[in-house]
Order: sequence, then C-alpha cells, then structure tokens
Amino acid sequence: MSSSYHTSTVNWLGAWIASGKVLPGQTLKIESALCDELGVSRTVIREAIKTLVAKGMLDVGPKVGTRVLPVRNWNLFDPQVVGWLTEKGLPENFVMDLLDLRRTIEPVAVRWACERATPEQIAEIQAAYEVLEASLGDKGDYNRADQLFHEAVLAASHNQFIEQMLPALGALLAVSFEVSSAVPEELGLTLPLHKELADAIAARDSARGVWACMSLIERAAVTISRYYPELVALRGQSADR
Repeated sequence: MSSSYHTSTVNWLGAWIASGKVLPGQTLKIESALCDELGVSRTVIREAIKTLVAKGMLDVGPKVGTRVLPVRNWNLFDPQVVGWLTEKGLPENFVMDLLDLRRTIEPVAVRWACERATPEQIAEIQAAYEVLEASLGDKGDYNRADQLFHEAVLAASHNQFIEQMLPALGALLAVSFEVSSAVPEELGLTLPLHKELADAIAARDSARGVWACMSLIERAAVTISRYYPELVALRGQSADR
C-alpha cells in the first residue's frame, strides 16, 4: 500500500469528519462507496479508518459499522486532529478552553524556564524574539515566528511531559495567534510583552516572566472574545464561495 495513498485518504476522511459532514453517532459511507469516491482500494480505506480509530474519531463495531465519535473522544493533542478542526473554524468554547489550557501550562513552564533554561536555550529564545520583531510587517511570518518563540519557551522548561506536548501545543497556540493577528495594531501591542518575557528568562526573573506570560494570554482572551465569532463567520463565507 502506497504511503501517499494512505496519507491522503486519512487527511480527506479526517477533514471530512471534522467539517461536520457526518455527525457524531452517524455511520460512514460503506467501503465500496468510499473507494469509488476517493479512487483507492478497500485496503487503503480500512487502514485509514484504523488510523482515525486510533485518533479517537471513529469507532468500529459489529453490526453498527463505523461510527463517528463525539469530539470529546478525539485526541485533541494530535496536531493533525487540531488542524482538521481548525479548517472548519473552531467553536468559541473550544478556543476558550484552549486559553484555560494555556493559563494552566504556560505560566509554570515560564517559571521553570527562568530557573532551568540553558545558556543555549536563552540565546534561542532571544533569537526567536528577534525573528518575531523582524516579521512584524507580515502576518503569516509573524504567526510562524510567534509559534516558534512560544515553543522555545516551553522547551526551556525541561519538563518531559510538556516537551512531548509541544507539537500539539504548537498547533493549538497557532489558533490564538491567528485571531490576534487578524486585529489591527494587535501585533505591535503584544510585541513588547514578548520582549519582556524573553528578557525575564535571560535574567532568571520568574515573577517578571510569569507576569509577561499571563499578560499575553489575557490579551489573547480579550481579543478572542471580541473578534473570534466575526473571524469564523468570515472564514465560513470564504469557504462557501
């Protein structure tokens, strides 16, 4: 079985389910119909379904077929699952839960980074900030730089559980950054807080670092509350065209 067929089939099915085309509790089309629609063999379909079962999106049982599970069962720490959900436009309560997750993890990670970051990691965080500052004029570049900056901070916590969560946390963080960057002047307003955070870690000043981190998160919370529904509506209009 070609890995490219498997990858593309998993991606199509995952995005299709995440888009709400088939609802939780409903069953997928029969294998032959999926084979015809995607132009792949039954083996490819079955292996793709196994992958989505492992991600918590599907359940396969005798006499009930292949059913879609509720989103609460999905592996939301899987970057691919987050990516599929983001394509549709995450519901606001999902994004607010993400902010709660950031409030739980990031401040303590910043405190540990202030205590544990190696000189090389401090230099990496400072360099990431410089890239962020240089990207201010381009929203896409800024978002990527912002994600790399926060990932560097989280990695400097030297906590193996946080480090293993980095790919998923990066994908989730990107949601916040996309909203913030859609608001005029917001990037320029948050840039000094990133500088404050980078400098606090370099100075081993955990109180200052945690303050800067929480300030960034709460600014994101205000921005998301004000602008996220409008952003989702605009994305939906674009998708319908």
